[in-house]
Amino acid sequence: MTNYGRAVLVLVLCTALGTAVLQWLSITDVAMLYLLGVGLIASWVPRRQAIVAAVLSVALFDFFFVPPRFTFAVADLHYVFTFGVMLVTALAISRLAERVRIEARAADTRERGTAALYPMLGDLVDAKSLDDVIAVIGRHVQTAFGAASRVFLRWDGALAPAGTGGQESESRLRLAESAYQSWESLGRGTKNFPEADAQYLPLVGSHGRLGVLAVHPDDPARFEDPAVQWLLQTFAAQAALAIERVRAVR
Repeated sequence: MTNYGRAVLVLVLCTALGTAVLQWLSITDVAMLYLLGVGLIASWVPRRQAIVAAVLSVALFDFFFVPPRFTFAVADLHYVFTFGVMLVTALAISRLAERVRIEARAADTRERGTAALYPMLGDLVDAKSLDDVIAVIGRHVQTAFGAASRVFLRWDGALAPAGTGGQESESRLRLAESAYQSWESLGRGTKNFPEADAQYLPLVGSHGRLGVLAVHPDDPARFEDPAVQWLLQTFAAQAALAIERVRAVR
């Protein structure tokens, strides 16, 4: 069942419960049932669906409980104020619930990232070839950030994907080239090209730029946390040093 389907189901249950207890409760009490339902919905769906649920809850409350019932007409204009309070409260609940979810995901990412950083350093030290380094980077980025990654390295004056994985699209190559030329991260979670599906981090070693690390998150909201951005930069810096080392050995 989709998020919209689950939201509608919760509001239908609120309507049924409100109808069953209306003879013992006031209309205001029924409105509280809808707010409770919207709060439950907002706790596990994205904000867009929560906003739809908030608007729908007001409509259902008006249609089924506000006199005259079973019509959207309102006999007492005081209920218009009630609708406004319900809508504003429901929207505030959805916003707070979304912030809690984002912070919880970011905290989880920070914890996993910190825990994965030290094992990655050990694996990078043990890596003997460029392919080994790229494999280590991909494995630990997936563990730490729940994200796939791709390394672009400079070959014969142009960036090209390193390791396995096939060719990349022209748009991703352009974004990687922009990150390389600007010496700055861009893409998801940054101010430059935030609509991109990945974040592109320059790989800068002790002797200059080597390439770009592209990180494709499963959950883009995690990249909004500054602490996660710091971890990404740390991963990119360690990856660059490892690539520089194996290149120097070769």
